[in-house]
Amino acid sequence: MAQNMEQQVAQLQQLQQQLSSIVAQKQQLELQLREIERALKELDEIEEGTKIYKTVGGLLIEADRDEVKGELEDRKETLELRVKTLEKQEKRLQQQIENLQERLQKALQQAEGGGGAGAA
Repeated sequence: MAQNMEQQVAQLQQLQQQLSSIVAQKQQLELQLREIERALKELDEIEEGTKIYKTVGGLLIEADRDEVKGELEDRKETLELRVKTLEKQEKRLQQQIENLQERLQKALQQAEGGGGAGAA
């Protein structure tokens, strides 16, 4: 019984680490999304014919406004899909963690109850 509980605690810790990693990834993607949304807003506000530049590697090169806007919209769509995927994984892991915590709590209560009755 104790060995099974140790395995469940180890599994719980592993799930919590995975959840932490997913939350961090999601936050990073959401930050990128906000940056893209700001860039798209700026592109909408500049006048037609204004020179714009984009970063390619370590260089800034002149770029077509509509082309850059299309690239940003594609990137935004991709990031939104990735965020949704991570949200689903996050919810699934949270549910697994909750279930495992409940099982551990019940096992602890049974161990305490069983141990107390045997000692009396």
